[in-house]
Amino acid sequence: MVDFELLASLGSQSFFEAFARYNNPEDIQSYLETAFAPSTIRKQLEDPDVVYFIATDDGKSVGYSKLKRNSAPKELPQSNCIQLERIYALQSYLGKNVGKELMEKCLETAKVEGFEILWLGVWQKNERAINFYNKWGFKVIGYKQFIIGKEVSDDFVMALNIKNE
Repeated sequence: MVDFELLASLGSQSFFEAFARYNNPEDIQSYLETAFAPSTIRKQLEDPDVVYFIATDDGKSVGYSKLKRNSAPKELPQSNCIQLERIYALQSYLGKNVGKELMEKCLETAKVEGFEILWLGVWQKNERAINFYNKWGFKVIGYKQFIIGKEVSDDFVMALNIKNE
């Protein structure tokens, strides 16, 4: 079983490192306190449609991913989808295959469980992440918004057909 307190700390740190410089400090702090509260993570871990994976390096947690089963974007309402809701590595581990290993685990899980499409939302200005997803074969299929405090960000909705891979 994943340690919810460790996951809350890892999630908060990696999200902060990735997005704090783009957001109002009060807004980002409020978001982190809600989205990564230990009680929030504990509830998510109790949800049978949610699965987390943690990447480690010499026993240190350095990244994680979160899948949400039976979740479809408005662009694919009748599809057998699973959402890659989060995939993050600590800044000091970017470029060290943490994302690759997490993505491989997510794809393996999605395929074993019989899902046809893996989808995600990504901030339109996050070029590093978009390039990462493009390399895996994800395509933009739509748009959605992501809110942090008073800031509304435009996200791409990207999807990968994994049925025939």
